[in-house]
Amino acid sequence: MSAAQTTQPPEPKISRRRLLTYGAYTGALAAAGPVLPAFTAAAHAHPAPGARSHGLPFTFFLTRYELLGDVDNPSGVRYHSNGAPFAKARDGSSIAFTGRGAWDPASERVKGTGTYLIKDPQGEVAARGRWCATRFVSFLQLPGWWGIEDFKEEGWQGPPGSASFSGFLKLRVTLTGHGSGLLTLWCLMPTVPKPKGHVGDGLSFTGGGLRFTDFREQERGLEGVMFYSPGT
Repeated sequence: MSAAQTTQPPEPKISRRRLLTYGAYTGALAAAGPVLPAFTAAAHAHPAPGARSHGLPFTFFLTRYELLGDVDNPSGVRYHSNGAPFAKARDGSSIAFTGRGAWDPASERVKGTGTYLIKDPQGEVAARGRWCATRFVSFLQLPGWWGIEDFKEEGWQGPPGSASFSGFLKLRVTLTGHGSGLLTLWCLMPTVPKPKGHVGDGLSFTGGGLRFTDFREQERGLEGVMFYSPGT
């Protein structure tokens, strides 16, 4: 993307490993951040057409990242909206989510839906169904993006003229068959100062008798989350 990176100078080359582990940070993430800070140059605009936001200004997509070119020295990334980021429980069971949504921090309205899949510790399907967002809780924006000169971004999912940015989004959601809980989604691009214990995108879910909070394996993969601003 052509927008300049203000938090760190762009790097001409970066390996797949560095894409997933760049920028360790020892500061802890605040438990409750501001609803949404004003956009800075760390939010990156894109002119390509994308999805509508259904009347709410900010959108999110559970995303699969496809690195373009040499995976050890990619020239770009393509965003796919069929991502299935996951988290694990203490016993080794896991939950994965697909879907998309939108929110308005001013009115605290939210929309979002998709599927969830729970597997037992042996990897067998234990439950599946749909999730639906019911309440916006908070969003904390973080600075930083890819930070790679002439890095191409394809498959833009946001509305035309939107910008994308990193941060943590917390929502109350309901799962069919399991009641309600707190779904936390985060996007942490390579140059983002990483909160302690984090290296990349991920999620966690707690509630309805479920507790999936181990995101370590997920954060080292290519499933993730994308956040977008309003379009033009």
